[in-house]
Amino acid sequence: MIRSALLALLFTSAVHGEIVYLNILHTNDIHGSILDGGALLASFVAEAERSIIESGEFMLLVDAGDTWQGTPVGNWDSGALVMEWMNAVGYDMMTPGNHDFDRGAPVALRNAALARFPVVCANFVTPEGETPRGIHRFIILDFDGVEVAFTGITTPDTRTLVDAAGLQGYDFTHEVQAVESVVAEVNDLGCQAIVLISHLGQPPNPEPSLRRVYAAWERGEEYTREFALNNAELTTVVSGIDVVISGHTHVALLQPWVNPLTGSVVVQGSGNGTGVGWLRLALERKTGRVSGHDFPMGYEFVNLLEEHFPPHSETAVLLESFRVMAEAGLDEVVGYSMAEIPRGAGEHPMGRMVSDAMLWSTGADVALINRGGIRASIPEGPVTVGSVYSSLPFEEDLFAFRVTGETLLSIMETGMMGQRRDTQVSGFTCSRNQAMPEGRRIQNPMVAGLPLEMEEEYLFVTTGYLAGGAVGYGILTGLEPIHTGRTLIESVLDYIRARSPLEPDYIARIRWHY
Repeated sequence: MIRSALLALLFTSAVHGEIVYLNILHTNDIHGSILDGGALLASFVAEAERSIIESGEFMLLVDAGDTWQGTPVGNWDSGALVMEWMNAVGYDMMTPGNHDFDRGAPVALRNAALARFPVVCANFVTPEGETPRGIHRFIILDFDGVEVAFTGITTPDTRTLVDAAGLQGYDFTHEVQAVESVVAEVNDLGCQAIVLISHLGQPPNPEPSLRRVYAAWERGEEYTREFALNNAELTTVVSGIDVVISGHTHVALLQPWVNPLTGSVVVQGSGNGTGVGWLRLALERKTGRVSGHDFPMGYEFVNLLEEHFPPHSETAVLLESFRVMAEAGLDEVVGYSMAEIPRGAGEHPMGRMVSDAMLWSTGADVALINRGGIRASIPEGPVTVGSVYSSLPFEEDLFAFRVTGETLLSIMETGMMGQRRDTQVSGFTCSRNQAMPEGRRIQNPMVAGLPLEMEEEYLFVTTGYLAGGAVGYGILTGLEPIHTGRTLIESVLDYIRARSPLEPDYIARIRWHY
C-alpha cells in the first residue's frame, strides 16, 4: 500500500526538478502505549522509508510530546524504555510535552540525553533564559540544498500541571515570544522554511479560537489568554510558520487545518500509539520556501490498528522484553469486586469509587476527578494492580486546596457548566437545576451530609491535571495548591486493599433537573 502510494507520486517528483520533497511522519501523545502499536509503527516507518528513499525524496520521523507517562512500560524508569524504543524505530526529532515533565525537569533532561536524536524546545529555559544542555532551541537541516528550520514549543501550562518542586531551576517562557524570536533568527540566517513541533494542541473546531483573536484585535488589544494559546491562535498571531506538527489534545485530523490568515498548515494525530501522520512538503530549490503539501496515503492520519500492518519482528521481540520487565507484579491481587464497577457517560460507579479513594487517602472533605481521567471499568472478580493501571493509566499526583464554601461552590458550578456531566465527586451532593441561570444552578449543596456553609473552610482535593486548570477548571489556578504526597494510583490501590470486597455504587450524588 505504501509503495504504490509513493509510486503514484514519482512522476511529479521526476518532472519538477526544482522541487525537493520532504516527507514528515509524526506521532504525538503516545503516553507509553507501545506494546500494542509500537511494532506496527516500526513496520510502517521501515516500509515508508524504503519507498521514500527509492523515490529520491527525504523523510523525517518526529514526535510532538507526552511520550511515556500512562502505562507500566512507559512509567518504568520514568520513560527509559520508551526512549529505547524511539531510538530503535528511528525517530529523528521530538518536542517534550507537559507529561514528559511529570517526574521533574531532571528526568526530562535525562530522557533527552537517552535520545539518539535532537530534542527541540524554544521555551524551556533556565532562570538565566538559556536553553538547558541537551535541548535545542532550533535546528536547521539541509535537504539537497534547501534548508528547513525545526523548532519546538511545550505548553507553558506545564508549570501548573506538574509538581512545581520538579521544575525548580527551570521555566517555560511565553509561547508567542519564544516562537517569534526563533522565526526572526532563522530568517536572518537565510532559512525561509520553518516547521514547529508544538505541544499546545489543536482544537477540533478552530473557529471560536479565531473569533477570540479577531475580537481582541477589533478592540485594539493584543490577544492574550490566561492559559497557553492553542495552535490555531498561535498561528494567527505569529506569521512565518509553514507547518505545525501538533500534539496535546489527542484529536486526529484526517486532513490538515490551514490557517486562513497566515497559511500555516497544522497536522495532529490521535494519542496512545494508535497511528501515524504523514505529510509531504514541496520545497522550492530557488526560494527555499514551502510551495505545497500532499498526502502519499491519500489522507494525513493513518490508523495503524485499522490498516492491518504486520508488526516489525525485531521491534516485537524488544517490546516483549520490555513487557516482562515492566509488568512484573501487575498480577498481584489487591482485592475483589463482587460485580463490575462500570465506567460510563456522566457520573458513574467507577468515578464514585475513585473519588471516594481520593477522599479516604487524603482526609479531604471533598474530592473531584474528571471522567476523562478514568479510562476503564474494574471487572468482576479479583482486582489486580494491572486492572487498576488499565483504569487509571495517568500517574497523577493529588493536590489539595483550602477553600471557603463559596469557592467550593464555584468550583462545582465550573465542573457542571452548560451540559457537562463528567464531574466525579465524593463528599459532596447537590441538585442541579438547569432552568436556573448559569453559575446559580446548584441547589441544596451538602458536604458530608451537612448543608454547605459559605464562610466555612473545606479541604478540597483533586488531580494535578485539574489543579492546573485543565478542561475548564481555570478557577483552581488562582488558588494555592498543597501537594499531598499521594498519587491517584496508590490512593486507589490502598483503598481497594482496605475496603475489599468492593461493590458498585449506583446512587447519584448529583441529581439533574431540567
